[in-house]
Amino acid sequence: MTESGKSFSLSKVLLLVIDVLTALLAVQIIFAFRTSETVIAFSRKAGALYKTEAFIFYAIAALSIPIFFRLNNLYKYRVIAAATDQIPQIIKSYFTLGMVLLVLLFFLQDRVLATSARGFWLGFEILGIVLVSIERAIIAALVRRRKFLRDEVVAKKVVIIGAGHAGESFALRILNDPELGIEKAYFLDDDETKIGTSLLSFPILGRTNEIMRAAIDVGADEIYITINAITRERLLEVIEECKKTKLPVKVFSRHFRIVQGEMEGSVLSGALELPSQMTIQPGLVAKRIVDVIAGTIAFLVALIPGVLVALAIKLTSRGPVLYTSYRIGKGGKPFKMFKFRTMRLNDETEHREIAEQRLKEGVHMGKPENDPRITPIGRFLRKYSIDEFPQILNVLRGEMSLVGPRPCLDYELQYFEDWHKRRFLVLPGLTGLWQVTGRQIDGLSLHDAMILDVFYAENFTIWLDIKILLKTIPVVLFGKSKV
Repeated sequence: MTESGKSFSLSKVLLLVIDVLTALLAVQIIFAFRTSETVIAFSRKAGALYKTEAFIFYAIAALSIPIFFRLNNLYKYRVIAAATDQIPQIIKSYFTLGMVLLVLLFFLQDRVLATSARGFWLGFEILGIVLVSIERAIIAALVRRRKFLRDEVVAKKVVIIGAGHAGESFALRILNDPELGIEKAYFLDDDETKIGTSLLSFPILGRTNEIMRAAIDVGADEIYITINAITRERLLEVIEECKKTKLPVKVFSRHFRIVQGEMEGSVLSGALELPSQMTIQPGLVAKRIVDVIAGTIAFLVALIPGVLVALAIKLTSRGPVLYTSYRIGKGGKPFKMFKFRTMRLNDETEHREIAEQRLKEGVHMGKPENDPRITPIGRFLRKYSIDEFPQILNVLRGEMSLVGPRPCLDYELQYFEDWHKRRFLVLPGLTGLWQVTGRQIDGLSLHDAMILDVFYAENFTIWLDIKILLKTIPVVLFGKSKV
C-alpha cells in the first residue's frame, strides 16, 4: 500500500496528533468561557459550582479521540481524502465518546464535578465536532493536492462499468497517470463478446448486473462508471446498484455533463464524484433542521416587507393577495403552494396550452415572459423572485424545502418519463440545481432539467444545499429569475 511504511506511519501519527490538539483546543475554549467572570458569577447565583477537575476530565477525553476515530475508519486514506464523507463518522465518534462520558459522570461520586461537567459535556460535543470537521476538511484538501500523505502510493483496486470508448479512454489514463493511484482495474460490460477478454490488459469479468459480486470478489476500493451508450434511466439504475456496495462511486458520462458544470467541487480528475449513503442519510435530518431554523428566520425578516408587498398588490390590481395552486410534492402527493399574485385574474387555459406545447417540444417551462396578464408590480416581483416568499410557509409546514426540485403541476406529469419521477424522492424546493443552472442556459431542455432534479434527489447533501443557496443569492439580487 505504501512506498515507505515509515513515512506512511509518520504521516498518520501526525494526523492523530493534529486530531488530539484540535479536540484539546475545543476543551480550552470551553474552559476559557466557563472560567470567565461573568459566567462564574452567573453559576454561583444558579448554584452550579465549577471545579477545575472538569477541565482535566475532558482533556483526558480529548486524548482518547483517536480510539473512536479509528473505530470509525477515520484513519483510512480514502476516508481522509473525502471531506464530506468524514463528517458523519466524526459525529458518530463524538456521539459514542459522549455516551461513555455520560455513563462515567453518572457514576462519579464527586457530585460537584458531575454537575459542573454536564454543561461542559454539551460544549465538548458540539464545539469538538465543528472544529474537527473544519480541521479534517483542510487536511482533505491538502491530501487531494498531494501536500499531505504525499509519500503514500495508493494501490487501489477499482471496478469500471463500461468497456466501450469511454472505458478505454479511462483505462489509458490509469496506465499513464500514476497520480490516480489505481493498481488494478476490472471491467464489467453487457457486450457478451467482450466478457472474458481484456481491455488494455485489464480483464472484463462480466455483465453490469454483477456489480456487487465483482466488487466483493476483487476487493474493490472504488467504482467508476464510464458509459455513454446507455439510456438515462438505465444509467440511474446502474448508479443505484453501485451505491449498494457502499463504495465511492465516480461517473464519466455525457448524460451528466450538465451536472458536472454545476458540481465542480465534486469533480475529481474529470469524474463526477457521488456522495456516499453515509453522507446522505444524516443529511436528511440536518436538511430539515436547516429548513426550520432558516425558514423561521426568513419568515420573520420578510414579514414587514411582505406586508408592504401585499398592500402594493391589493392597491394596484383586483383580486386576492396570495395565489394558490396545487402542486405535486414528495412521493407524488399534492399540496397547496403559496405565491404572491403577479397576474390579473383570468382564465389559465392559454397559459396551460403554451406550457404544454413547450413540454411537447422538450423545452422546460419556466416563468412565461411577456405574458400580458402580468401586472406592473408582478413583473418586478417575478424579476427578483419576491413572489416566491410565501412559500416559506410551505417550508415551515414540511411540504417544501429551501432546496429541491421545483414542484410541478399535475398536468405536467403526463410528459414525464418513468425516470423523471425519481425527482419525487425528496421535498420540492424554493430553489434547486436547475434554477441556478438553467437561468444561465437558453432553451434548457426538459431532459437536462430532469437530470439535474433527479441527480439532486438521489445525491443531495447539506453541503450541496448550502452551495445552491449561495449561488441563488446573486441570481435573485441581479434579477435573473426565470423560475
